[in-house]
Amino acid sequence: MTALLRQITPSTGAVFGLSCMIALLVVLTSLVFTNDTYALFREGGPIEGMSAAFWFVAALWLSVYLIRQRRGALWHLAVLLWAAGMRELDMDKAYTQDGILQLRLYSGDAPVLQKLIGAAIVLLILTAAIRLLIRDLPGFLRRIPALRANEWLVILIIELLFISKSIDGLGRKLAPFGVEISDWTSDFAGRAEEAMELFAAILVLQVVVLGVRRAAQRLT
Repeated sequence: MTALLRQITPSTGAVFGLSCMIALLVVLTSLVFTNDTYALFREGGPIEGMSAAFWFVAALWLSVYLIRQRRGALWHLAVLLWAAGMRELDMDKAYTQDGILQLRLYSGDAPVLQKLIGAAIVLLILTAAIRLLIRDLPGFLRRIPALRANEWLVILIIELLFISKSIDGLGRKLAPFGVEISDWTSDFAGRAEEAMELFAAILVLQVVVLGVRRAAQRLT
């Protein structure tokens, strides 16, 4: 099984190249059919859709590996990847009266079933996140000085996601401080946010592939 796993797992470079090629192909194809670049970066547009797709591919890749290798102790990683992909598509708001991350879903007059399902999902994600911090974070921090690709890619992903969330709705966030920005700046921030989220999702897939390959090598 280990030998087979190594044979069917492509190199990280190949996955990265293919991921970038797919992203470029989707962008170019979208530009062929529209002159409105805003349509590429809008909510629910091609860029956001690709981000979700890469999150889901990474989640599926990791899930298949964990099942085949019977490494159920790492279930929390797969849960967080699936949750990130669903969040990218705003699925946390799609099936309930209010988003499952919104307090008013639980304090308002939403159906009890929605409240129970929402609370269960939030509890699952919180459990996975806490397990990640307790189980994996200490080892991750110890490995950073070794300058391995996995750890530094994760750091880059965190930075990209932090910056992208910081500039999301930049005009709205600066308004309380009396700062007004131009429409061009606001649009630029929105496009930059979606682009960084897409690149982060591509890098997440690389981390998963690299981790699976290294795990397979350790078993030989």
